[in-house]
Amino acid sequence: MDAGSPRNEYVQAFERGLAVISAFDGSPLTLSEVAERVGMSPAAARRYLSTLTELGYFTHHGGRFSAQAKLLELSDPFLAANDPTLRARPVLEELTRRINETSTLTLLKGQEVLNVLDIQTDHELAIQVQRGRLLPAYCTAMGRAMLSLLPGDGATRLLEATAPEPRTKHTLTDPGQILKQVQLARTRGYALVEEEHTAGIRTMSMAFELPRGQLAAFSAPTPMARESRQEYVARVEEPLRDAVRAMTGAAAP
Repeated sequence: MDAGSPRNEYVQAFERGLAVISAFDGSPLTLSEVAERVGMSPAAARRYLSTLTELGYFTHHGGRFSAQAKLLELSDPFLAANDPTLRARPVLEELTRRINETSTLTLLKGQEVLNVLDIQTDHELAIQVQRGRLLPAYCTAMGRAMLSLLPGDGATRLLEATAPEPRTKHTLTDPGQILKQVQLARTRGYALVEEEHTAGIRTMSMAFELPRGQLAAFSAPTPMARESRQEYVARVEEPLRDAVRAMTGAAAP
């Protein structure tokens, strides 16, 4: 309880009801077992269990109480608050508005990255992203950005387990050269890849860690013909940093 909260706002009955729920570890329990685990009388435990059973959170059979799937609904607020696609959508919408480019959210999945969300723009020649598509980490900006956040020799080990193959004539396939690009991304705070996965496409990507430790990245792919590298970086870098700050709650330097 917050030390600044008045004691008369504290509902002990609610606390004890949560304790009854927490007493279950996956196995059905008798009334006596629940009462013993929570440290309350059997009569009190019965009232809580009867209420929770009536509400559908538990079922009672053969003298034992069992947790029901309805209990999962209690985690919905947390899951919604920590669902990266829900949290990222307004951030990506703002990013797309600022740079007038398609923006994406990807997650690291082993040696690949998964596109989970994209906000399209109606800009001429805008990049179309296929949601749910897996792409190799070694030759994409998203992949290299996320590899740059792996601790220790995590990026080295992942690249050693990968069999890079050329996707275009510009694709780096030597693990040492790829690792140098990963290290450059770590220094810069972003990865920049030009035509290594798809001819004619330039992408800047910045990675961050989600609350549960999952690595993710925001990206802004664009046709290379639209502008020079310098113009693209100058236009996209700061809005992309702002998007990552908004997603992670980090303060601007």
